[in-house]
Order: sequence, then structure tokens, then C-alpha cells
Amino acid sequence: MASEKERALIAPCGLYCAKCALYVARTDEALRRKIAERQGIPVEEVQVCAGCRLSKGRVRASGGDPVCSTYACAEARGVEFCYECEDFPCLKLAPCADRAQEIPHNTKVYNLILLQKLGIDAWLERYYSLLRQYQRGKKPKSGGDIQF
Repeated sequence: MASEKERALIAPCGLYCAKCALYVARTDEALRRKIAERQGIPVEEVQVCAGCRLSKGRVRASGGDPVCSTYACAEARGVEFCYECEDFPCLKLAPCADRAQEIPHNTKVYNLILLQKLGIDAWLERYYSLLRQYQRGKKPKSGGDIQF
């Protein structure tokens, strides 16, 4: 069964914060240095994140910590995950980045449908392999297909 911490790291939009570089960089100094190098900033200026739910939807990477509109919408509608909303899917879940391997926003609807169909525990068990397949544009190998 998913722990409270694991569950808290699944954003309402279906992103898994535990996999996000800005979350991992909280405790991974090498990753923080790599992010700083890519962004051309000092290591101490790297904005790390505690996770969407734990930071109440404050998007650390955007500067100024605005509240994520998808998070705010889920809160206002009283749903834990966007797939529970009567308007799912909506434009708030539209891909906002073309580089899903780096910025996984393109995976939101995919993750939400899998969360809805598999449940949190099964989704967490398969998350890393499913994400790797998605990022590489590969279909699950035969015998490993998800049965809905």
C-alpha cells in the first residue's frame, strides 16, 4: 500500500514529484550542481522543491512562487486528482512543454488515466518503467502490456 509520503508526492495533475529533478536536488548535491550548470547560476541559487502538495501548489521553478493553476483548481473543486473532476480532461492539463523527458508535463493526462485505472499502489509499482517507456517513445513489451 502506498505510504502517506508517496501519496503526498503525487500532484493532482498526475506528475510524480519524487521523480522531479527539483525535488531530488533537495538531497542530491551533484544534481543540484548539474542544474546550476545548465541554468548558468550559482549552486546556492538553485530553486529546489518539496513537492506540489507539500508546498501547497507553489511552483518553485517559476520564480516568485506562484500557485499552480491546476493545483488551485483541484483544491477549489475538492478533488484529490484531476481525473476525479467532471471536467476531466481540461485545458489546464494540456502539454506545456515539448521536452517530456526533461519537463514531464506532457505525461499528465497519461498518468491520470493510469492512476484512475490502476489505482495508486499499482501505478507507483509501475511508474518508473512506464515513465521510461513513455520518455523513450517505446510501447510496453509484449507480456508487459498493461491490462485495463
